[in-house]
Amino acid sequence: MNKDFKMVVMKERILVIFGGKSVEHDISIITAMQVLKQLPKSLDCVPIYIDRVGLWWIADNLFDIEIYSDFKKLAKKRKQVTLILGEKVVAVKKGNKFVSQFEVETVLNCCHGNIGEDGAMQGVLKTCAIPTTSSGVTSSALCMDKVFMKDVLKANDILSPKYVSFDRCTYSQTKEKVMKNVANKIEFPLIVKPANLGSSIGISVCHKESELEKAIELALMFDEKILIEKLVENLREFNCACFFFKGRFFTSNVNEVRNKKEIYSFEDKYLSKKDGNQEVDKTLTKKVQSLTEKVYKLFDCKGIVRVDFLFEEKTEILYVNEINTIPGSLAFYLFKDITFKDLLISMLEESKLDAEREKKLTVSFESDALKIFENVSASLKK
Repeated sequence: MNKDFKMVVMKERILVIFGGKSVEHDISIITAMQVLKQLPKSLDCVPIYIDRVGLWWIADNLFDIEIYSDFKKLAKKRKQVTLILGEKVVAVKKGNKFVSQFEVETVLNCCHGNIGEDGAMQGVLKTCAIPTTSSGVTSSALCMDKVFMKDVLKANDILSPKYVSFDRCTYSQTKEKVMKNVANKIEFPLIVKPANLGSSIGISVCHKESELEKAIELALMFDEKILIEKLVENLREFNCACFFFKGRFFTSNVNEVRNKKEIYSFEDKYLSKKDGNQEVDKTLTKKVQSLTEKVYKLFDCKGIVRVDFLFEEKTEILYVNEINTIPGSLAFYLFKDITFKDLLISMLEESKLDAEREKKLTVSFESDALKIFENVSASLKK
């Protein structure tokens, strides 16, 4: 172990991790506050807040949403923490050293967007052999990157709106070619998106080519990769969630997002006081639920995942729009037959079951490779 770490008596705990270096930072805090209020007091839960620059913290009053307006000033007895790679242990910084404090049983991940939802957090937790309530590294990364997501959907004959993509380098070097390619492949109106963002941030609708450059420049402020897709007109939008628990797949109710605008903005989703959602008729519900489960299985998802759909009413074509592996509020509002508290307990239990299944896999293989290499190296030195 690194000399900067000192072991002390440890106690198993459940971490609730939230915040993060992400444009969805504030929404993650809201999700965590909802979760922390619902978790049973019998569980030993420790909230860990990741600030906007990526540092991890514990404090006495992380349950109080008021402190996040000025965390440095308002957090009481805040202490920087970290995970010890290779071990299921959280260490607290004391002076210039990190001192190991307690063992982690599992992590309830409430992070949205970059770092927390894109596979990065999942990779760190995997190196520590810590179970988590969210999807794994590959699944999280594929679902977060909308271009990769749409490539996988297309390869499996699942419809999503027609699209093209490019990165910052390609755009800066061959700008005119990129613009021409977009105009040739996708008819206006179209939508320009950062490929790796959620919550409708950085998204623009373009009705004509003269609006395209400005929209691309906006999206490039948030991501290195850009996705442009055909705007679905005569639109209805649906949300449905799926959860795998004890060998069964459970799909939620289907809600229709009542939105009169061309895109469902960040403000519409999180800042509007109006409840614009309602349940959908049975025929569409079954279709959406079936496709939600299919997508969940295809991307090897875990935990609660919400799939967002676009429905072209005139043609009755149903498109997959996005896959949210850690949805806002953990999509508890979509599950009508279970309480939020029971849903959280089920997530924690399934994360442990998943970890037990993984423990049964063979992860080492004895071979003569090192001995052969040693003999070859010795013979070459002669």
